[in-house]
Parts: sequence; C-alpha cells; structure tokens
Amino acid sequence: MPQHTLERLYLCSMKQLTLLLAFVLLASCHTNKGKDPAAPAHRGIYHWKTTYNPSQWERDWMKEHKIDRLYVKLFDVEPGAKHGYDDWSMVPVATTSFRQKLPKELDVVPVVYITVEAIRALEQSSDYNLSSRYAEMMVTRIERMMAEHWGGTLKEVQFDCDWTWNTRDVYFLLCQRVKSILHEKGIRLSGTLRLHQLSQVGYDYESEDDEIPFDRSLLMCYNTGRIGDANIKNSILDFNDVTPYLKRYKKDFLPCCDVAYPVYGWGVAFDEEGYFVRLINSHTLAEGKAWKEAPVRQAAIREDWGEPADIVKTQTALPMLDNKHTTILFHLDSLNLSKYSHEEIETFYSR
Repeated sequence: MPQHTLERLYLCSMKQLTLLLAFVLLASCHTNKGKDPAAPAHRGIYHWKTTYNPSQWERDWMKEHKIDRLYVKLFDVEPGAKHGYDDWSMVPVATTSFRQKLPKELDVVPVVYITVEAIRALEQSSDYNLSSRYAEMMVTRIERMMAEHWGGTLKEVQFDCDWTWNTRDVYFLLCQRVKSILHEKGIRLSGTLRLHQLSQVGYDYESEDDEIPFDRSLLMCYNTGRIGDANIKNSILDFNDVTPYLKRYKKDFLPCCDVAYPVYGWGVAFDEEGYFVRLINSHTLAEGKAWKEAPVRQAAIREDWGEPADIVKTQTALPMLDNKHTTILFHLDSLNLSKYSHEEIETFYSR
C-alpha cells in the first residue's frame, strides 16, 4: 500500500478517535451534572448496644436514608486477672449478643473498644511478644463472631480506644500487629481518633512502630465538652469547642479520614452549688424519670444533644473531607433518631 494512503488512514483514525473521546467526555459531563463532588462514598451508622436486635422502625430508617455501612461493636477489651500460671493482661467483656443476623446487603464493620486500662496492663508485661499474641486472639474472635452472625465478606475491622500520650506507643504497637494479620487476609484496619488526639499524631516519627497504624482514621466529632462543667453550653457537641482542635489537624498525617457525628442526647444533673451529680441517659429523660428517685442533691438538669446547627457547622469546617470519606452517625437508636427530621438526617449525610 502506498505511503500516502497509510498516512491518510492514520489521520482519519486519529480524527475518529478524537471525536469519540470528545463524545465520551460530553456524555460524562452530562451524566455527572448536578452531582455534589464532595458527596461521601458511604453512609454509615454505629450500633453500640450489647444486644443486636434492631426494631422494624430502625431497619426502615436505614433503608429510608440509604445506609450502606453498619459499624457494630462486638466486644470490649479490659484488663484481665491472674489465673494460675496465666496472667491475662487483656480479656474480652461486654460481648454483643445477636438476636438477628447482621444484614448481608450492608458493608458491616466490626468494632472493638479497648480500654486505656487494658493498654496499661499490656504495657506492664515484660513479654515483648505479648502484643502479637493478643492481636492473633482478637482477630480470631472477630472472624468467628462475624462468620456466625453475618454472611458477607469482611473488608474492615475498627479499633476504638481513648489512648493517651503515655499509652500511645503500646496501643500503636498492638494495632500494627493486628493490621499485619488483617492485611494477610485482605482486610484493612481503621481506628478512631478523638479531637484531643489530633495534637498527638502530627510530628516526625522515629520508627514505623510510631506511625499512625491505621489504613483509615475515624474522627469522632462528639463529647467535645466537660460533662461536669455547669458553665458550658453543650457537652456533646459545641462548635466553639471544636474549632481549637481543628487547628491541630495536619492532613499529611491523616490522608484517609472518615467522620462521625452525634445523634444522641443525655441529661447532666447538678446540685444547687453547680457541682456535678450524675449523668442521665436519654431514655430516662424521655420516660420522665429524671426526677423520680433522683439523689437529694440533684437541683437542676441540663439536656445536651447533638444539635443540627452545630453538626452542620462542624462539617463545613472540617478540612479533611474528600470524595472517599464516610459520614457516620452515632448511633442506631429509634428514640434518639426520631428527634431528627428526615431533612436534617439527609443534610448530615449529604456533606
């Protein structure tokens, strides 16, 4: 075939390819028109009760708001006790019982809450390999519980711990051991971060064991104020309490971050002099029992809730949101959730 004919065919092919690419781009722009580029990839909800038995209302609520990710606490980890020759630094307690199967159609993330006391007990052990031992036991227990109560494929495990500066290294080492085991199974590890912990993750680490040990982090935007302080407005979430913490956030250290917001409430009782007396759960408030059988010293009750205005302000101020983040509400409870309108919940999830 003559050279000029080949060149003509090549030019024609390039023109056709260019037109095809232009068509695809135009079609893509038309398809995505009107979509919010900051919309989260997932809508999540926590289940934080010791019995998994959601009501029909709660199941309908999850469908109504298109929840596709469910975070379920499986058990807590506390310090153990010496039994014979075994000195258990950490033991599982408060294990969730299941009266229903976990929904197979949802992406279920099992959560383990680890107390700071358990981390301190682990730190006191002289056995360096103990972290690996407990890591293996926890992963095995999680897998067995999920296999028994859920028919889906496990993709993520989450650890929750209110670690401090003094317990950070031991906790991170345990998480590194767990993450190593999970990665061999194709499972990622996520971990919670409270606002006060943001200042403890943004500096140059000396070794890999000191680095944030999570594939994804979960920032908990609630419990921002001191419960027993009679002078604060709202101990669950006050935007004015959030802003100082966000100044400590360094995106380079937390490139993958999901966020949780409060949709719950409680009552805080004080005496006549403004001293803290007790915490009252939302169910007791709703049933009108907050003043029945109350301590003699109880003189006033402040009701704290995750107020929609403060949640939206916090969402707007967060610097770490991207197209892959998950918005999670805490937690699945019909009494608390019913206090929020459909539009308010949709506003939380649309950010």
